[in-house]
Amino acid sequence: MRNSIPLLFTSILLFFISCTINQTSNNVVVTPHPLATQVGQSIFELGGNAFDVAVATGFALSVLEPSMSGIGGRMQALYFTNDSLGGIDGTTQVPSSYVHEEYDDGYKFVGIPGVVHGLIKLHESRGNLTLQQLLKPSIELANNGFELTRGNVIRLNMAASHVLNNSKTDKYFLGDSLFQIGDTLIQKDLANVLHEISKYGIDGFYGGWVAEKIAKDMNRYGGYITLDDLRDYKSGNSVVVNGELHKYSIHSLFLPSFGPIVIQLVQLMDSWPHRVESPVDYINMFYPISQHVYTNSRKQQFIPDSLHNIISFEYNSSLAKTVSYVCCTKKTLTNNIDGNTAHISVVDSLDNVVSLTQTVGPLMGSGVITDSLGFVYATTMGSYLGITEANQRAYSHISPTIILENNSPVMVLGAAGGSRIPTSISQVIYRHLFLDDDLNSSVTKFRVHPDTEKALIEYHNGVEFEFIPDSILFKYDLIDSPARFGRVQAISRVNDLNKWIGASDPDWEGTVFNSDFK
Repeated sequence: MRNSIPLLFTSILLFFISCTINQTSNNVVVTPHPLATQVGQSIFELGGNAFDVAVATGFALSVLEPSMSGIGGRMQALYFTNDSLGGIDGTTQVPSSYVHEEYDDGYKFVGIPGVVHGLIKLHESRGNLTLQQLLKPSIELANNGFELTRGNVIRLNMAASHVLNNSKTDKYFLGDSLFQIGDTLIQKDLANVLHEISKYGIDGFYGGWVAEKIAKDMNRYGGYITLDDLRDYKSGNSVVVNGELHKYSIHSLFLPSFGPIVIQLVQLMDSWPHRVESPVDYINMFYPISQHVYTNSRKQQFIPDSLHNIISFEYNSSLAKTVSYVCCTKKTLTNNIDGNTAHISVVDSLDNVVSLTQTVGPLMGSGVITDSLGFVYATTMGSYLGITEANQRAYSHISPTIILENNSPVMVLGAAGGSRIPTSISQVIYRHLFLDDDLNSSVTKFRVHPDTEKALIEYHNGVEFEFIPDSILFKYDLIDSPARFGRVQAISRVNDLNKWIGASDPDWEGTVFNSDFK
């Protein structure tokens, strides 16, 4: 009998150890480039948290995806930590001396870059590692070079003429011949800039020799950025918007991001009055919903006091019934374009969560690269964004998103794809949380996006379904080219195991690191 007491104690101890193990989450990072994901893995293995990983992979993508992401661009981040949400606005800003005209010169489109300030602000007081540790992998990738993927080659070759027409230097991305898969891209000048940032932080980019070279180049070729503009730039705290979803809550960022329309899209789908049991049902639901949102709410975001209705579950529950009977009317959509952007989703074992999107706008942004710096500047004003006022931040469809249940994160995601970012994010959320598709299926299934008078339906690489044409209530086009409906990077919690899983959009070359499956 006396021997049973230690056995009982051991059993109880093992029980509690087992419970503790089951309550422990894992680390996951999803990025659009395999080497960026490897950087994230290395930072986790150094003891970094989700903030460290997001910042390190953000800088890495500046090296690995120069056609769509970089330190000359803009970023937005939404994060969850210590039971609270916050956001970082690192969008590009119109210089103080800007005067709108009709431009055909890339320098006239260049705003004050925000990525460096935003990434460092995201790291401050939240990361575990030093800035030098976080930038070391990016500096090595730029100094030593990396092998170009198929996607790298396609994008860089497509952008060559744009860079040639707008930059005053031909040192970058303009070789004697087209890039080939497996070529090594070395970026020594960019490595020097990143090294300066690793030593001096924000002052290493917005002050010192880097800032002086930026300002001198802009002044010489008709750009607007001055030393004062660079020194005065500050990333801000984003306005987080919240919407109800029954047992969930959905959170994204307000202007200059377009998070409210992500919330409205999901609320309208959740409130749809008809059953969604087939691909046809799905298309007949999403097209009128997205037509309404893109024709109305996208503009209403800018009207004071309109936000309440856009993200109101009660309002959208009523609106869904109206939208369901008003379909196929001719509407005019604007800025319905693709965009070249990079998104990162990260979670760690302490339930720190980061959803971060950064971009230079269209392919290779403004096309402008300063000699001896080696990075492209984003397009900010006087172009497709319609920015015309000095000191204004660039508006964007960028919409990093986090889903909570009982104030605990259950899903984190975002996307690239210009105007198709909100429709991509909302469809993945709806399929995963409300149609009970697993995360991978939710990310890989066909998507729908509204055009002026018809639905655009993704139809490529095995994304197929059977339907009778007469069942579709409106005109439609099947789009057979990949990467036209957003590129989503998503992470979700598996409640039964209390573990995280990730999924990267198959239309791109992204990958997932999951510490449970090294």
